Amino acid sequence: MFALIIGTVMLILAVSLFSFAGQQHTGVQNIVNGEISHFLAEAGINSCIGTVREAIAADFTASAKSKLRELLLKPGEIEDVCINDLLDDTWNVELKQFAREVDEKEAAIRVEVWLRDFHLSETNAGHWHDPVSKEGWLTIESRGNFKNSERTLTVKRKLKVASVLPGPLSKFTLFVSNASRNGEASFNLIRNDYRGTVSDGAKPLVCYNHATPETPLQSEDFGEILKQEKAADIWKSRGWIYLGPGRVRLNLTSGAGELGEIFHFYDVSNSFQFTPIKFLTPLNSLPEKLRGSLQTPWDLSSQAVRSVSYGFSHSFVLDGFHDRSNRRETDAMYEGNILSEGEKQRYTSKSSILHLFGDARKGFQSRTLVLGPVVAAFPRFASLEVIPEEPDVKDMFSAVSPPPLYLVPSVSENNYSNSLEIADVLKRQFGGPLLKSGMICKNHGEYSTIMSRISELPYAFSYNSMQDVYNAVPNRVFPSENQILKQDNGNELIIENQAGHRFFTGRVIPDQVCRMLGGRVQIEIDEIADFWERFANDKGELELNQIVRIKNPRKLDFIFPPPGKAIPMPIIGGGMVVLDEGNVILRGATCSDPAEALTLVAPEADSVSFSSVQPNHLNLLAPKAELSYSSRIDLLGTLCIASIFADHRFQGGALRFRNAQDPINDSYLKFYKIHLEEQDSYWHE
Repeated sequence: MFALIIGTVMLILAVSLFSFAGQQHTGVQNIVNGEISHFLAEAGINSCIGTVREAIAADFTASAKSKLRELLLKPGEIEDVCINDLLDDTWNVELKQFAREVDEKEAAIRVEVWLRDFHLSETNAGHWHDPVSKEGWLTIESRGNFKNSERTLTVKRKLKVASVLPGPLSKFTLFVSNASRNGEASFNLIRNDYRGTVSDGAKPLVCYNHATPETPLQSEDFGEILKQEKAADIWKSRGWIYLGPGRVRLNLTSGAGELGEIFHFYDVSNSFQFTPIKFLTPLNSLPEKLRGSLQTPWDLSSQAVRSVSYGFSHSFVLDGFHDRSNRRETDAMYEGNILSEGEKQRYTSKSSILHLFGDARKGFQSRTLVLGPVVAAFPRFASLEVIPEEPDVKDMFSAVSPPPLYLVPSVSENNYSNSLEIADVLKRQFGGPLLKSGMICKNHGEYSTIMSRISELPYAFSYNSMQDVYNAVPNRVFPSENQILKQDNGNELIIENQAGHRFFTGRVIPDQVCRMLGGRVQIEIDEIADFWERFANDKGELELNQIVRIKNPRKLDFIFPPPGKAIPMPIIGGGMVVLDEGNVILRGATCSDPAEALTLVAPEADSVSFSSVQPNHLNLLAPKAELSYSSRIDLLGTLCIASIFADHRFQGGALRFRNAQDPINDSYLKFYKIHLEEQDSYWHE
C-alpha cells in the first residue's frame, strides 16, 4: 500500500513537471511572438512615417484640392475615421512584402492614418461660433501581427483647423470702439468749398463698403454693381461700420465732386452734373393755414392794390457743409442769414473726415449698416412753394427766371415774432404774396416745422433716403417713409451665412475677439527679429502660411515690412500674426492670391500708423490703439482701433471692405489654415 501511494505521488509529480515545462515553453513562445509583432509594428512606423507625412503635408497646402482637405474644412464635427483612402496609400503594399520576408504565412503589417477625437473649437455664439474651426489628433497607427500575437504602435500629433480672419470683425470695414473720445464733433475738420474741394487742412477717409472697379483682388464690373443697388437689404452683404460707444456727429460734406458725400440728396445720373433733389413735406405736417388757399395782398402794390389767392406747399433741399463757395468769397452756407446765429456758432462750416458711404459717383455709393449713436448733420434749406390760383398771376410767375424762391429763414424762439417777412430770396416783385410769419403760423412751434435749419438726425435716415434715389420714389420726403434701417447701437447684432448658420449673436467686443484669435495660435516666437528671419524669404516676400504669436517682451514697434525691405512686401500663403506687445507701423503689404489674407492682431498696442502711401492688403486689430496721421491710408480689409487722432494734419485715404472675407459668403471658407504640430506622442498597445 505504501509503495502504491509513493508511486501515485511520483506519477502526479511527473505529470505536473511535464505540464509546467509545456506551459513555460508556451509563455516564452508568446513573449517571443509579441516581440516580433512589436518589431513588425515598429518597422511599419519607421519605414513609412516619412511617406505618410509627405502625403499629408501635400494635402494641407492652401492650393491643394484634396479629399482630406475637403473633409477637414467641411462644417461640423468629424467622427473618428481612417483616411487611408484619402491619401496615396502605397506604403501598405511595401509593408506586406516586407512581412512576407519575415514569415510568409504568420507575419503581417498594416499602417492606418486616422482622424480621432475631433471637436469644434469655437462654439460660443456670443464670441464666435465657427462651424469649421476644429482640433483633434492625426494618428499614424501601425499594427503588427505574428502568429497569435498583435501589437499596435501609435504616433499622434495635434491637428488644428483655424481661420486667419478676425471672426465677427470680418464683417466690418471700420470698427472704432471709442470714436467719441475727443468729443462728439471731433471728426468735423475739413474745410471745403461748394464743389467739395478741400481748401486746406485735413483730408477725408473714404470707406468703400463693397467692391468697385478699382478694388484690388476683387474688382467688380460697374454694371453688376449698379444692378445690386436697388435691393433694400443690400446692407446685409456689405461691410459694416461701428462708431461708438458715445454719441458721434458727422457733418456731411458739401458738393458732389472730389469729396461729396451728399449724393443721397442729389441726382447723380450724370457724373458731370449734380442736381439737388427737393424733399416734399406731407400736407398733414404743415401748419393748418398752409393746407388751403390764402388770400393776401400781392407785391406789385406800385401797380395796384390787389389781393390774390395763393395755394402753398412746402419743400426743402438738403446740402452739405462748406466754407467758401467756388463762386463767392463769403461763407456760402451762411449767405442771406438763412440760418440762425446759434446754429452758425455750434456747427461752423467744417465737414467730417469720415465718409462712411463712399464717394458721390453712382455705383460707388457704398450703403452700409452704421452702428452706434451716430448722427448726421446738414443744412436744410426750406422754402414755401407759392402757387398762384389766378391765370394772369400764374403767367407772371412763369416768366420769372430763375423761378421764385421763398426761403424760410431760421430764428430762435427768443427772436421770433409774427411780423417776420417771408419773401422771394432775390427781393423781386412779380406778383407774389406779401407774407408775414403770423399769417401762416400760430407760434414759433409751428414756424420751426417749416423753417430752414441745420438738421441732426440718426445716420440711418440718410441711408433710407438714399434708397429712395435708387427706387426712383416720387415726391420724396426726409426722413424716408420707407424706413429700411433704424438707428442701431450694435448690442444685438446677428451675423449668419446664406446657409442659415449663425456665426454671431450679441455685441462685438474687440478685446474678446483678440483673446479668441490668440487661441488659434499655431507657432510661438519670442522676438520680432526671429519672426522675420524665419518667414521673410530671399525674394523679399513674407512666406507665412501659419498663425504665429510674437511675444515681443521688449515691446518694440512691429514695423511691417522692416526697414531695408522693399515696399510693398508681397504676402505668400497668408496667415495671422498675434503681437503680444508693441505698436504697429505699416509701410505696405500686398496679396496676389484672392484666396489668401493676412491679419495682424495687436491687443496691447497704443498706436498704429501708416508710414507710406503704399497699399496694405490686411486686417488690422488694435482695439486699444489710436490711429495716427503720418501718411495717407490705403487699406483693403478690416480696421479695428480705439480712436482716431484727428487734426488738421490728418491725411485721409481709403478703406476698402474685402467682400471675399465676409462671413455670409461661401468665399469665407477659403481662409482656413490646417496646422499639424511638430511634436510626436507615442502610444503602445
